[in-house]
Amino acid sequence: MCLSEIKTSPGDCIFRILMHAWLASLIFSTFLAEALALVLGAMWLARRPSTSAMGTGLSRLVLMFFALRLLTIATALSPAVSAAALRKIPFLLVYFPLFAFVRAHKPVETIKLLRTLTCAAVGASIYGLVKILVTGLQRVHSTTSGPTTLAIFLAAGFVVALALQIEDLLNPKRFWLPGLIFMLAAMAFTYCRAPWVAACSVAMGMLLRRARGKVLLLLGVVIFILAVVPNFRMRYVEVLQWPHAMGDRPVIWQKGWELVQARPLLGYGPESFHLLFDQQHRLKDRHVGAWHNFILQLWVESGFVAVLVFAGILFQALRAGAVHVEISKCAESAAATRALLAGVIVLLLAGLFGGLIGDPIIDMLFWGMLGMLAALSAGEKAAEKTSTLKTT
Repeated sequence: MCLSEIKTSPGDCIFRILMHAWLASLIFSTFLAEALALVLGAMWLARRPSTSAMGTGLSRLVLMFFALRLLTIATALSPAVSAAALRKIPFLLVYFPLFAFVRAHKPVETIKLLRTLTCAAVGASIYGLVKILVTGLQRVHSTTSGPTTLAIFLAAGFVVALALQIEDLLNPKRFWLPGLIFMLAAMAFTYCRAPWVAACSVAMGMLLRRARGKVLLLLGVVIFILAVVPNFRMRYVEVLQWPHAMGDRPVIWQKGWELVQARPLLGYGPESFHLLFDQQHRLKDRHVGAWHNFILQLWVESGFVAVLVFAGILFQALRAGAVHVEISKCAESAAATRALLAGVIVLLLAGLFGGLIGDPIIDMLFWGMLGMLAALSAGEKAAEKTSTLKTT
C-alpha cells in the first residue's frame, strides 16, 4: 500500500513550488539554484526538524561527512585557500529538505519532482543543440555550465526519464521519445565520453531487465548518433590507444596518488588543486582545476576518513534503495526508487572521471537525489512499522 496523502498547508505549497523551481533552474542558473537551495534549507530549519527526521543512520553519516569537510578546511595545508570551499560545501545539505519533503508526501510527489528534472534536461538539450545549429559552436554548453557539467547532468536526466518511461509514468509518450533522443544527441555534442558510456550502460541494463523489446531501439539510436557525429565517434576509437586516450588524467592521477600517500588521513584541504599540482607543463589543458576522479579528489582534499564516510553513505543509500525496490508494495514508490538509483549510479560512474566533488551543479543534484532516495527507502518501512504497531 502506498503512503497515505497528507493535508497540505500554504507553507507546504510554497515549499513544493520552490522545490520544483530549484530542480528546473539547476542546469540553467547556478546562482538561482544556489539561492533556492538556501531558501529551501532555511524553510526546512524553520520547521524545526525533529530528532527522528535527522536520526536515521544515513542522515547522521551525511552530517558527519559535512563536518569532516569543514574540519579539513581548518586543518588544510593553506586554510586561507581552502576557505573558498565554504561557498560550496554547505550546499550538500540540500539533502535534508529533499529528504523531508519526499518522506512527508506520497511517492507521486517524488515522481513529479523527477519529471521536472527530466524536463530541465530536455530543455537544456534543445537549447544546446539549437545553439550549435545557429552559432556553429563545436561543443554543447548550457546557459550556466561547460560541456562536462552538462553531459553529466544530461546523463542523469536521461536514465531517470528512461526509468519513468519504462513504467509508463511519463506522458505523453510522443513527447518523451524525442526528448530522450535529444538528450543522447546533446551528450554526444559535448564530446564527453564517460557520461555517455555511463548513461548508455545503465540504460541498457534497465532495458534488459524490464523492457527487452526496446534494447534494439536504444542500440539503433546510439549507432546512428555515432555515425552522424564523426568527431564523437573518433574519441571512442582513440580509446584503443590507451592510456594516450585518457588525455591529461594519467598525469593528474599519478600526482594525486603521490599526495595521498604522503598525507593520507586528513588530506590537504578543499580547493587545493592549484596549490598542490606542479605538473602543468605536462598537461595539454592548462586550465585544469580538479583531480578528475571524485574518490581521489575527496581523498586529497579531506583524507581517507572522509572517503570511508562517503563510502558508508553510498553503501547505505544504494543498499536501502535496492531492498526497497524488491519489497515495496507501492508501484509508484518502486518506480521512483529505480529512477533515483539509476541517476545516482550514473553520477558516480561519470564522477570516476571528474565532475562530482566540487562542481556546484552536479554536487547539488547528487545530494538532492540521494536525499530523495533515502526518504523513499525509509518511508514505506516506517509506514509498515506503524501499521504493525496499530494491529498488535
